[in-house]
Parts: sequence; C-alpha cells; structure tokens
Amino acid sequence: MKLIRLLSTCCCALLAAGGVGTAWAGPSLVQCNGIKDLVFVPHQDDDLLFMNPDIEASINAGACVQVVYLTASDRGEGEGYMLGREQGVRAAYAYMAQTPNIWAEDFANIGRRRLARFTLNGDNRIQLLHMRLQDPWLGKGWGSLTPLSQAESVPGATAESLGPAVERYSRPELVATIEQIIQEYQPTTVRHMDDSITIPYADLCWRCAGHDHPDHIASARLVSDAIGYEHGNYAEVAYVDYPSQERDTNLSASETSQKTEAFRRYAWSDYRYCTGSQFCQEPAGPAAAWVSRSYYVSKKNTAPTLLPGPKEGGISLFAVGEANGAANVWQSVGGRWASLGGRTCDPLVAFAFQAGQTGVFARDATGLVWANSYQGAVGWQGWKMIPGARLTALPAVSRQGQLLAVAMGNDSFFHYTRPSGVGNTWTAWRNLPPLPGALPQISITTDGAGAPTLFAVDSGGALWTTSYVNVRNSSQTATPIPDEASSLQLVHAAMLDKATWLPWHRLLGGASGGGLAASRNGDGLIELYFRHKSSGQLQRIVQLSQGHAYGAWSQPVDLGVRYAGMPAIALDENGAVVVAVTERSSGALWLIEAGQVSQLAEKVASAPALDVVDGVLYLAARSMQPHQTYLLKARSLGAWVPAAMVDAPPANGGSAFSPIPLHAWAYTPPLNAALFGAPPD
Repeated sequence: MKLIRLLSTCCCALLAAGGVGTAWAGPSLVQCNGIKDLVFVPHQDDDLLFMNPDIEASINAGACVQVVYLTASDRGEGEGYMLGREQGVRAAYAYMAQTPNIWAEDFANIGRRRLARFTLNGDNRIQLLHMRLQDPWLGKGWGSLTPLSQAESVPGATAESLGPAVERYSRPELVATIEQIIQEYQPTTVRHMDDSITIPYADLCWRCAGHDHPDHIASARLVSDAIGYEHGNYAEVAYVDYPSQERDTNLSASETSQKTEAFRRYAWSDYRYCTGSQFCQEPAGPAAAWVSRSYYVSKKNTAPTLLPGPKEGGISLFAVGEANGAANVWQSVGGRWASLGGRTCDPLVAFAFQAGQTGVFARDATGLVWANSYQGAVGWQGWKMIPGARLTALPAVSRQGQLLAVAMGNDSFFHYTRPSGVGNTWTAWRNLPPLPGALPQISITTDGAGAPTLFAVDSGGALWTTSYVNVRNSSQTATPIPDEASSLQLVHAAMLDKATWLPWHRLLGGASGGGLAASRNGDGLIELYFRHKSSGQLQRIVQLSQGHAYGAWSQPVDLGVRYAGMPAIALDENGAVVVAVTERSSGALWLIEAGQVSQLAEKVASAPALDVVDGVLYLAARSMQPHQTYLLKARSLGAWVPAAMVDAPPANGGSAFSPIPLHAWAYTPPLNAALFGAPPD
C-alpha cells in the first residue's frame, strides 16, 4: 500500500504501478459510529449529483462510507480520462470530509477479483472502490448499449475492465461480486440508482422525459438482484437520476450550496466539465438542476396508513408522495391533501396520543426518525427528531393501550420510545433485550393485563415475544432537559421508566417468514397473524387464556391466502379483530373476520390500511392506476358503500425535515359526505 497526494497533474503512473492486493473486510459498526453506507453507482459523478446531500450527511455524522464505481467512466477515451475522473471523486470526498486530499492506494480482493481501492488518509472510514468496466457506447450513442448494459441484458455477454488489473464479468458474476461486497461490508444502508425504469435500452434518449442512462438502470438492476440474495439488517435507498430534473426543487439553499461545492471539486478534474478550477462554470445545464434536487424511487406497493381525523372528524390517510417524496396527509373532511414536508423513502407510520391528537413518524435516508403531531387549531407542529439511535426500518406503534414505538436499529437491536410527557415529544430511543438473528418486521399490541406486547421473528422462522411490564413505582418527577443537537425538550429516560422489558420468550408454532400483525380481541386474547415461512400463506394463532403472552397458544390455522407486505389489523365495528391483506399474485384484497376469509372485488397495488371511526370500518390501498391514487372503502352497518378514489398528493412540498410547519394544500373531488366527511366549500 502507498500514500498518494492527488494534484491537478495526471496520475496515470501512480495507478499503473499498482499496489499489493489485500483481503477485504468491512470496518466494525463501532468504528463507524453506528452508520455504514455502501454506495453503488456506475459513473464517478452519479453519487455527487443524485445521492447527495445524504452521503455528505452520513460523513458529517462520522459514518463509514464505501463507494463502489462499476465502470471506468472512460467513454472510450482510455485510461487518462478514467484516472482524471477518479481523481475528481477523491477530491470531492476529501472536501466533504474536510480532510486533506491524501489517499492510500491498493487493491481489494473480492473473492478472486481485484478492485482498485483508495482510502482517505485522514479519515480511513471513507473508501472508494473501482471495478473499472470499460464504458464506451457500443453504437452511435444514445439508443445503443454500453458494455455494462449489454452484460446486464444480453445472455452470455461479458464486460471487461480497464487498467492494470484486468477482469471480465458476466451478468451472474457481476451480481455475485456485488453480493459478496454487501456480505463482507455488512452495511446499514445500501444506496443505488433507479431500477424502476422499464424503457428498453435501445429506446432511451438524452433529455427525453422519464428516460435515464442505460448504465444507471443496469447498475441498479444488478444491485437489486444482489440485495435479493444477500439479506441482512440494512436499509435500501434507490435514487431518481436524470428524471429528477423534471420535478420541483426540493433542496434548501444551504443543501444546494454544499452539494454544488462537492460536485465542483469533482468537475475540476473532468475535462468534459471543466479544464481546472479557474473559470469553471459548473454546475451548468442539467447538472444545475440535479444539484438542487434529491428524490427517492417510490414504489407503488408502499402501503398508506389510516387514523381518525382531527377534531373535525372523518378519516385521515397518510402516504408518501410518489412525486414529491414527502410525507402527506389527506383529510376526508374538506377533501384535501397537505404536504408535511420531509424527504423519505419509507412508508409512514401514524399514531394517536392518549389525549386524541394524531401524529406521524417518518424515517429519513440516513436512518433518523422524525415525529410530527397535530394540535387543534394550531395544526401540524413541524418535525422533531427522536435521538438515541439510527434505524433500518420505521417503528411499529401500539394502537391499543399504552402508546409505544419499537424499531430495529443499525446495531440489530430493537429500540423503543414513548411519549415523554413534555408536549408531544418522545423519549430518546432505548434498547430492548437482544434477540439474536431477529428480522426487522415486528408487531405490537397490548395483552389482557394491559402490558404492551411485542412479537418478532428470527432468521430461522421462530416466533418470539416480550412484554413491557411494571416493576416499580417512582416518586421522582420527570425533568425536562435540553438536547443540544435537536433543541428538543427531552425527558431523562431513567426518571420516566417504571417498567422494563421481559426476556424474550419463544412461541411454539409454525415457522414464520415475517408479515406479522397482532391485536387483542374482545375476549382479551391476543390474535397473532404471520406469514408461513415456506408456503407464504397467512397463519393465525390465538392465546388460550388472558394475561401475558408467555402462556399457551392455539395451533396455527392456515387461512389459505398468500399475501404481500404486512397485514392491516384493527377491531371492526363490533369490536372483533379484522385483518386485511393483498394477495401476492393477483393483487386482490382479502378480508379475514372470525376466521372466515372473503375476497373484495378490487385489485390494488399495495398492502391495505384499516381503521374504525365512529362505527364505520375504513379500508385504503394504493390503486392500480399509473398515477398515485388511493382506493378508499367504507363499511357501515355491515354493508360496503361504493368505493371512493382519492386523487394524488401534491407534486410539491418535499424538503428537509424541519421543525417549521409546512403545508402545501391540494384539493380532491368531494366524497360521500355521510361516510367520508363534508366536501370543501
């Protein structure tokens, strides 16, 4: 290994000399301050243009960041241009890390493959790996293939690397190499390009609406396939690339400025952008639009969530905007959407305080969870960050009894928070007892004794439970203390806690593949629903007696529906447990009540949401329409009324999570006033 200081002169000789190949292993989570970003992009400017400010935010939080560049980005112009672009990204990352631009150079051994590796000398948590696949157009340009897109799409085709360590990859070998990088690095977040574009490579064109570069699409498909093979406790974030310029600006002036400065450090070494730092006008053209935007790829299968409306009544539907990437809420009373701001790639989780105020959780792309709450005439209060942990998934929230939220952290521990008692703030995240091999999907309810009860499943399919039980009474008064990082009023958890989590207890039952939903029924018994590990079908077990969940349970009952995502669960108009799922193969909606399964006629794109308001059962799911609309059904006095269709959330309103309330209103057509609330004036 050797140290190199990167200057404006060509560094071909430095890389041609090469370094000794070393076994490659990822740093520990402790070394990375609990955050390990693994980034896959095809070209040396893609991460800077499309994934910032998230990468820089991770670096500022002390994260480890590993970037893997799949291609040489040479455009057929040889090693000189490749090395210049590599020099540019090193300058950009040194700038973001506020560290001198001095790097250690060697090769990383990924299986039998050798990848060029650069480690920042002043901060060895930042590493750049280069697969260096040759990257000319194989035809006249747009409308033709590149070596990467050809290897991804043409059976038997291969792509060869450029530079001193020549490697050749078929599609299966590319996927296997990416999979091994994920396995060895053990990331907390994997970031990649947009794999949702279905336009054939040969039909892609520059600056056409909705189109992207074939290398962007090919790299994203390869990474997505590798993720499918290499499961783990990490979040996945996919970014909108070229088409982001077609959307509203959603970065603040300071975010745009920081993103611009990092990109400019790169552009000074890429002669297609600039010939040096003097007189460089970049970013210009499309790049000027990209540096002021950052959007995540949205999925039509993202489930909404329902809650009773605020004091005006009706129902509230929460959803992430497929156009604005923000948290949005639709109120049936008034028939309009409000954008609450934020930028998120996850679903939303809604909750209700005991006093009746509604609220919502959202997770940003760096793993921080934010809460927003609604207060009467004041409206939405703005986002408040919950400190103490970064999470790989959104929390599950109790809908019965004591309000708690539980989620898996980057450290593979479950963490919980609860209302602090100071305004509508939450305590810092605290650990539950460890559950080795636990999967992130969980469900929480309340047992017959009133104790919050959590259900989880491990990688082997075993079902586990724990309860949050009272152990002592404290006469101490909860004391607010300021948190300097977020300017929130927090409550010291040791003063709040009058309960503790019991050790995990394994339930005897069928092997589970996740998809959990639990609720206490009218008899005080918990009903637990889960996906069978091998068949994928919905199973149900029920407590045999009231009390803690450690007691006896019934044998699993197979309900015969193979479903996608998570079940929705609620108590129906009569206080009995009702479950709704979306069938995996057809998209049909199924309703399960009293052990009976019935199919609803509509087909939907997402898992459903359920809630009961004023004796009316509501069900919502993303429709099959190309644009983002929601099917909203209501059942009153045992009869379903004609379904309503809720139009799309606003196209604007996305922003950084902020304590300043944000409302971007959009009206939707009037609905049945008797069931869905009065239409707008």
